[in-house]
Amino acid sequence: MKPVRVVHFITTLAVGGAEQMLVKLLRAMDRSEFEPTVVTLVNDGALIEIVRDMGVEVQSLDLRRGEVSPRALRRLVTILRGARPDLVQSWMYHSNVAASLARPWLPRRTGIVWNIRQSLYDISKERYLTQAVIRSGRVLAPHADAMVNNSRVSSAQHARIGYVNRRSLVIPNGFEVASFRPDATARAAFRAELGVADGAIIAGIVARVHPSKDHALFFRAAEMAAAQDPRLVFVCAGSGTNTHERCREAARGPLRGRLHLLGERVDVPRVMAGLDVLVSSSATEGCPNAVGEGMACGLAVIGTDSGDTADVIGDAGRVVPCGDAARLSSELLSVARMGATERALLGEAARERIRRLYAIETVASRYAQLYREVVAERRNSGKRMFATRLPPAGADAAVGRG
Repeated sequence: MKPVRVVHFITTLAVGGAEQMLVKLLRAMDRSEFEPTVVTLVNDGALIEIVRDMGVEVQSLDLRRGEVSPRALRRLVTILRGARPDLVQSWMYHSNVAASLARPWLPRRTGIVWNIRQSLYDISKERYLTQAVIRSGRVLAPHADAMVNNSRVSSAQHARIGYVNRRSLVIPNGFEVASFRPDATARAAFRAELGVADGAIIAGIVARVHPSKDHALFFRAAEMAAAQDPRLVFVCAGSGTNTHERCREAARGPLRGRLHLLGERVDVPRVMAGLDVLVSSSATEGCPNAVGEGMACGLAVIGTDSGDTADVIGDAGRVVPCGDAARLSSELLSVARMGATERALLGEAARERIRRLYAIETVASRYAQLYREVVAERRNSGKRMFATRLPPAGADAAVGRG
């Protein structure tokens, strides 16, 4: 049997949560059953070559960021017709809407599956174009073959603003437990890179600089905790963390000499292996990658109660209210005061939880089952329609005589 052709349609392949999840899914899906192609709206991102090195074709509509162009829809239709996909898996608002707008020009057998990758606490905080795209999605969402959210919180939030679909489901992020794992060698090398003293306890945040990640909360809590425990050292890794003025200001303030701004790193598993505590300070989240990756590395994890963070952490870490610097500081101090054995046991429980519930192989199997269902439904629908259009016996002769 021929493999199912799947086009993954995404805004960009820059480093981000949705983009990284796509890469993980491409690695985990069985190529003998699913043959992938990736199409982007914007032709940029550090992940492009990673995807191509996996043997996956990448094409782009070559839009500029923020550009709206009717020609881009024609270009999308042309690319999709050439790829002849059985299914288009779109990722995030702009691609979801564009995929559905292209549908009338695609074969009837082509399935469309939306993927929503963020929570939506306040639409007014989105950019104006994004607000317009989100609102237009309410009209188109019911006509997709399926709609995936990466968190139950996101699913409920979008349902409240009119995102309804007969096949709406939650599939959380998956994590590569073979890559994100405890690693004593990486831990020693990373700590030597930072030049931290023996006995230091390193708490880190791994997230791009964005208001939703609330780095300011992390800095406030870090300052409070650092004043009480001299062993604490702090790390910020992610795009913009070494250049954004708020981060640089924090490094010049009370955390001077104890806050390391690393910027975007390609060796995130190594960075996480060197930490003792992983912090997620987000004000809004869906299903945070950093939390699952930190847990897979066997770290003590502290996260704000945003999106499905509490669901991922369960009883294998600490959850604090969003925006509560005092509580976050208190939990940092509590974890720092644990003995090494107690902290290691917490980390082991965290890794086991990820391995059992959120391993990428488990998550990929759920996407595979969804794709099978949508493709089978589309093919059967096409057969039924073809059957209803067949002329009755002898009709061809009658037409010939006409």
